Amino acid sequence: MLPVVLFLMAWFFFYLLLVRLTRNAAFRLSPAQLALVFSLKTIMGCVYGWLFLTWYGGDDTWVIHDDTLAEWAQMKINPLRVFTYDIRLDQYIQDWGWKEGLSYFRMKLEKALINKPLGVFNFYSQGNYYINVVAFSFMSFWGGFWLYQVLAHLVPKYKSWTFLVIFLYPPALFWLSGIRSDAVLFFFFSLLIARLSVIFSGKGRPVHWFISILAWLGIIVVKASFAFLLLLPITCWWLVSQKGASLYKAFFGVHLIAMFLFFLSGLLPGALNLPRAVLSVQQDFFALEGNTRVALPALTTSPVSYMRNLPAALDNIFLRPYPWEAKGILQYGMVAQNIFIICLLLALVLKRFPGRVELVPHSMIWALAFFSFTFYLSIGYTIPFPGAVIRYRVIPETLLVWLLSIGALGKEVIYYNFFNVYKNRINS
Repeated sequence: MLPVVLFLMAWFFFYLLLVRLTRNAAFRLSPAQLALVFSLKTIMGCVYGWLFLTWYGGDDTWVIHDDTLAEWAQMKINPLRVFTYDIRLDQYIQDWGWKEGLSYFRMKLEKALINKPLGVFNFYSQGNYYINVVAFSFMSFWGGFWLYQVLAHLVPKYKSWTFLVIFLYPPALFWLSGIRSDAVLFFFFSLLIARLSVIFSGKGRPVHWFISILAWLGIIVVKASFAFLLLLPITCWWLVSQKGASLYKAFFGVHLIAMFLFFLSGLLPGALNLPRAVLSVQQDFFALEGNTRVALPALTTSPVSYMRNLPAALDNIFLRPYPWEAKGILQYGMVAQNIFIICLLLALVLKRFPGRVELVPHSMIWALAFFSFTFYLSIGYTIPFPGAVIRYRVIPETLLVWLLSIGALGKEVIYYNFFNVYKNRINS
């Protein structure tokens, strides 16, 4: 059967499945909206693969595809491989000890989250990358869908704007549609936020706690630093929603205490020394080669170095690459993203935060804002490569765009004002 026919059949199957599975959602997407989102994700996933194959020699997404082919080949010999192979934690610990064994096990699990499902799907796609993109788009769709449900419930008057940002913001649409672990991370992140929003509203049941724990463990498997940085804002969110703590005292107090404990741990040995762990991450990135590199100053375990390097970290995450440093279409896109976010920040200040009435009362929004900024900083301090920065920051960047656009423009971003201008004029 022709690959084009297999591609279209897979698309229609997963599209109809999405229509079925989302029909009872509180903020249901229309069939047309689902078709738009699923089509764009599939197209962007294909563009992602073609672009990296044609311009960058394959990159990790084609390495992952090769791994799915190897998985498929082994499944033909041993069908039970999908459940049993590469998940031998006891063997890894026996061979390398607890620290190295757990690290290797986490890496294997991260690969298995993509390789095993697509390895099975290869029986249908016959190993075609672009047909596999359709199946992967079905999985990656849920990250945006769950987050949209939560944010639309929180500020329902902005649900149309929320739809546009969460599903159609170009950087997120591109980077979270390719066959890479970024989309898997977004899947677990949104699942965690969605379940916690139910729990902290007082409607949680044991199953919600169970799913939340699984989602957080999934985040650890994909990106451990992401999971641990989430703990602080989630703790603050819990203190406000469940214990009645003040927003300001909870979020600023907990983060100040955490900062103090972080630097105090510099007196401890081994893995308990958190500043040394961050220093190790930065040094690992410094040891890598890359076409475009930002000259980040080296950190030490001293809090003074973090204060001294703060301007460079902010410059790295918000401004680099400068327009004259950009190389290639992806970095020019990054320049445009940086300018857009800076414009939103300036509008927020100059217009004096008109959206604060909608955003400030919600502890979950504070949690998303604090997490986004702290994760931004962690990237700014440690990663000198714009090519890596643009991928690693895409989830907090999407959150920041949503927060800043509503905060800076308020009711100006409501669907009615943008798309019903004619009706607006008649009524006036």
